[in-house]
Formats: sequence, C-alpha cells, structure tokens
Amino acid sequence: MCQRTWMYLEPIFASDDINKTMPTESALFKEVDNLWRTTMEQIEADPGILDLIERDNIANQFQEANRKLDRIQKSLNDYLEEKRLVFARFYFLANEDLLMLLAQTKDPRAVQPHMDKCFEAIYRVLFSDNDCILAMISAEGESVNFIKPVDVNEGDKKGNVEKWMLEIETIMRKTLRQQCLLSLADYYKNGRNVWVKGWPGQIILAVDQIDWTTGVEKAIPVEDGLESYRNECNS
Repeated sequence: MCQRTWMYLEPIFASDDINKTMPTESALFKEVDNLWRTTMEQIEADPGILDLIERDNIANQFQEANRKLDRIQKSLNDYLEEKRLVFARFYFLANEDLLMLLAQTKDPRAVQPHMDKCFEAIYRVLFSDNDCILAMISAEGESVNFIKPVDVNEGDKKGNVEKWMLEIETIMRKTLRQQCLLSLADYYKNGRNVWVKGWPGQIILAVDQIDWTTGVEKAIPVEDGLESYRNECNS
C-alpha cells in the first residue's frame, strides 16, 4: 500500500510549485520518502526477507507512513476541489492530470494536452511569445481568433491556471457570439454556397443551428408550416 501511494505522489511532490503551495504536506511526504528510500537501499544491500521482517519497528514505521500518506492525499483532494470550484471544467480531468497541470504553473503551455478534455472540439490554443493566448484551434487545424487576448501573467492570474482558464472560457463565448452574428449576416447576404466555404466549421455549425431554430419558430404558427419548412430544409 505504501509503495503504490508513494509511486503516485512522488512525481507530484517533485514539483517546486506544489512544494511551495503545500509546505506541510511536502514535509510529510519527505519523511515518508526518506523512510522508503532508506528501506529500499537496505533491502538492496541485504535482500534476505527473514532478516527484513525481524527489523525493529518496520511494520509500525510503514503503518505510520500510510497514515501520513492518507493525510497528504486528503489535503491534495481538498486542494483540487478548490481549483475545480473556480473552474468547473477541471472536473473533466482526472486527479493525476490536474495535479500534473497544477505542478507546472510556470509553463502555461502545459495546459495544451488537456484543452480538448476541458472544451469540446478545442484541440489547442495559440500562444504568443509573451504568453498571451490569441486564438482557439480545432483538431482539423481551423483557427478562430479571440476578440481579446488572454494574458496569463496579468494580475492574480499569474501562476493560477484556473483563473486564466476561466477567462478563456468567457472570451471563447464572446468570440463565438460575435463571429456568429457576422457569419449570419454573411449567410443572408451571399447565400449558403459562398458562406459555407468562408467560415470555420464551429461557426458554421452554430449559425446553422440559429438559422434552423429561427425557421422552426416561424413555421410553428403557420398551417402546414413545419412540413413546408422540412421540405425547404431537404431541398
């Protein structure tokens, strides 16, 4: 049990950021880590199992280590819950993924492998050289520029990935709203055949839904309106 938990926590507490954020838990883990490494070195030097189990207090030492590890894991879960309460989409990430992300707060680009887990159809975001996020990119390579860059180092966002991810979510929605309005105007002006080739897929899907909903709402009060609109959509 101690070995499994140690293997899970060891890469987490190898991060300076996590150690600074959770100094008490870091100190507890160092105690367990020292016990584990010292015991393993002694076993490697003298691998006799009968000699090992006769060592004074070895069972008590590992039972105490497990109690410390339980305390550490509870604190880690509380820490992750705080982050998820700020940015709810972190609930889509496994604890291991979120901890690895939070352990690399000095590198904002560490969020890239997790973007498609937090946002459907968003594969990556575009970073500038000074760590501003400029656009969202789909798995197909289509890019939509944000109406406003997200500076991950501005104010209290620096080092707090949950806060600038929350701003990304807000800017994404505002960007899509603006782009959909512009795209809808282009759709009615130039027709579907021209419009569909000039906009990213995500905008096209959103505008299609807006147009379809508008058509259905207009058709409902008209006699045979829905059947007529269905034939129009199929034509």
